[in-house]
Amino acid sequence: MKKIAIIGAGNAGCISALHFYYYSHDKYEIEIYHSPGEHPIERVGQGTVVPPVGIIASVLDLNWYAPENPIGATFKSGILYEGWGKSKDEFFHPFPMTNMSMHYVPQKLSNAVLESGLFKVRQQTINDPEKEIDADMIIDCRGRHNRDKDNYEPLINPLNSALLYRKEGRDPDLHYTRTVATPNGWTFVIPNFDSVSYGYLYNDTITSTQAARHDFIERFNLPDDSTTNISFENYVAKNLFVGERTILNGNRYSFLEPLEATSTGLYQSVCRYVWDYIEGNMTKTESEYHIKRVVKQIETFILWHYQFGSKYDTPFWKYAKSLPFEPDSYFNEFIEKSKLESYFELESKPRCDEDYYGEQWTYSTFRYWYDGV
Repeated sequence: MKKIAIIGAGNAGCISALHFYYYSHDKYEIEIYHSPGEHPIERVGQGTVVPPVGIIASVLDLNWYAPENPIGATFKSGILYEGWGKSKDEFFHPFPMTNMSMHYVPQKLSNAVLESGLFKVRQQTINDPEKEIDADMIIDCRGRHNRDKDNYEPLINPLNSALLYRKEGRDPDLHYTRTVATPNGWTFVIPNFDSVSYGYLYNDTITSTQAARHDFIERFNLPDDSTTNISFENYVAKNLFVGERTILNGNRYSFLEPLEATSTGLYQSVCRYVWDYIEGNMTKTESEYHIKRVVKQIETFILWHYQFGSKYDTPFWKYAKSLPFEPDSYFNEFIEKSKLESYFELESKPRCDEDYYGEQWTYSTFRYWYDGV
């Protein structure tokens, strides 16, 4: 039997392992390499779009009932935007009631995958995948640190910093992600099974970390000096395939800010096109083209949100609106189609891949946002 090796047991490593098990466990042995000391799992909660829920639930045999829900998944019925629109103070981007998304704690997902018995697991630090790993294919999900910077190019986005906080205790009334505009960017509020995760996104060249932290603490009544600060870049790899056998995924391949929770959907898209390549249905060039196209469409969709600004007329929002915004013809087609029909008509038609933008958003998604702001 052939072997797929996955390096990393964070979100991308787990999604990759579950995806390839779902489609190829009878053809490939899947082995996970992880090193929690060098690559700790993110502590705050994670939200998904709809498609990854099916893979996670199916392979791990999960449901919403607590004893059979080891990843602490909670319902995600949509995204509540607060303070983004000028015509409405808040508006809701719903997910179809028949296709619920989820929030979960990444460490719990990692534990569930590693302890599932479905994969061979090695606790080992990998520095040079192709020299150290014996496998037919290697999926490198080691994260954003220690990347070969020559293989990356920037993505356009106004954010580069985040403050994070996790508050113990459940909020049973919160079954959606809150996305709250601030004068300096925006914040997320994610309901976990036994806690609530908060994140404050800003640009440290416009807003000092001290000012951002003060607003964050005051806004959500958090304890003083309780937040964690991280800096980040928005980027995508020039080459998805590196070496003879290695393919990048997760933050090793690309990172873009968390608006609309696009990351898990992108990880699954990478897996899908990589599987087409492995199966001989696509060349490397074709596979890479489709994945890069998805990344650029996600970049465009997120930038579109900033083009409308928010209720704040501040240096951050002026900067965000000034960024280059050059949507492709496919994006403009989605805008026009979304204006023509009712929500019922948009949602009730049979769909194919061409009816999704960035492989995550439908015409009605565009309509909800356009009408909301």
